[in-house]
Amino acid sequence: MLRGFLLISFCSLLFAGKILAQGNSLLWRISGNNLTHPSYLYGTMHSSDPRVFHFADSVWASFETCDAFAMEVVIDESVQSSLLTNIFMSGNTTIRSLLTMAQYDSLQRFAIRNASINISDFDRMKPLYVAMMLEMLAGGDSFVNSPDPFLDQFLANAAGKQNKEVKGLETAGEQMAVFDAMTYTDQAQLLMKTVRDYSSDTLEYERMVQYYLSNDLSQMMEFENDMGIPDSLYEALITQRNIRMARRIDTMIQLSSTFIAVGAGHLGGPGGLVNLLREKKYTVVPVLPSYNNYLKDGWYRFTSRRQGFTADFPDVPSITQDTTANGRKIQTYTSFLKSANGKTDSFSVVCIPGTFDRILLNQYLPVTKENFRLSEETLTFTCDEKNGNKSQGKILKGKNITYILENRYRKKPEYCDRFFQSFAILAE
Repeated sequence: MLRGFLLISFCSLLFAGKILAQGNSLLWRISGNNLTHPSYLYGTMHSSDPRVFHFADSVWASFETCDAFAMEVVIDESVQSSLLTNIFMSGNTTIRSLLTMAQYDSLQRFAIRNASINISDFDRMKPLYVAMMLEMLAGGDSFVNSPDPFLDQFLANAAGKQNKEVKGLETAGEQMAVFDAMTYTDQAQLLMKTVRDYSSDTLEYERMVQYYLSNDLSQMMEFENDMGIPDSLYEALITQRNIRMARRIDTMIQLSSTFIAVGAGHLGGPGGLVNLLREKKYTVVPVLPSYNNYLKDGWYRFTSRRQGFTADFPDVPSITQDTTANGRKIQTYTSFLKSANGKTDSFSVVCIPGTFDRILLNQYLPVTKENFRLSEETLTFTCDEKNGNKSQGKILKGKNITYILENRYRKKPEYCDRFFQSFAILAE
């Protein structure tokens, strides 16, 4: 299911050089027009390339403040159903019938040599789908073969763990309708262009990644402004979709603060989302990137304005939210580190609303276990678990939040002090 969807959404990236936002930032703050809380617009690359997950400091901070998350299409069971009914050509049309014998032979050789597939297995598939599939497989993009989520889905997963509402700006059917904007004959010619231009496209993709990593949208705008995309495809792929997405963003952000992730190619230009939202009387400004939170020793300094703390983690922490039977919403920030002894240690900050008391302590700590030891004086604890893991913890009292810090380890707490000493409650 995921793989089929990625073949669709990847088209936004393929043409991302055509239009890009004004200003060197991937993240944009949306305010004004009677909004009580800002929302954020974030330009992504629809890729699972590990490099695109190196977020600027402002991304996670902005992400956490929003109550909802929106992406181009929410991946669910309906996507697979829509895909299966839309990827094939109607009637008896085949790729072989759209190409000359010489073209088909050239396509077959390319598919076998570069993607290890037989093109005859995809003879009924719409040529644009085949073009994108070949480009990704031949380029070794982890989109198709990797179990890891692509960037947009990674953010959606993170939103789900935080119990944010996850919304789609389009339906799968609306996005796949892009493929009907060109005739089968024109799609077949674009497929052959993909084969002819493969070597240069690979180099251009790498350049695009580098521009993306540096947030250099001005360079991206200058890069291959005219990619030779047919007007009918461009109109369906970018122009009309931007109008539709801007209209739905307008509705969404009036209801709740929303972190919106879309392909970077949708942000800029007169018909881009930034300008379309400004036309709807919103103030849309770039959030300039910095990477100061990535520390020299490899750790990451994370700050939660919503929970009022800062702490150093081995990596960007994952965030989960649970609601207890009595209605308390507990937010947990966890990061993992493979220690020198080869074991994986975890570092967590648990944020519990309410002031510290014995009832809270009994409810959220394993005080009934024989191997749990708590110092009432220093509010520190240790625990030896049956599976051989050990843990050290610390309890801190905020004004309206109780923080429980915990380092779970196997052999010895190599970085416990490093973690605990970095923690600080933010001044109000």
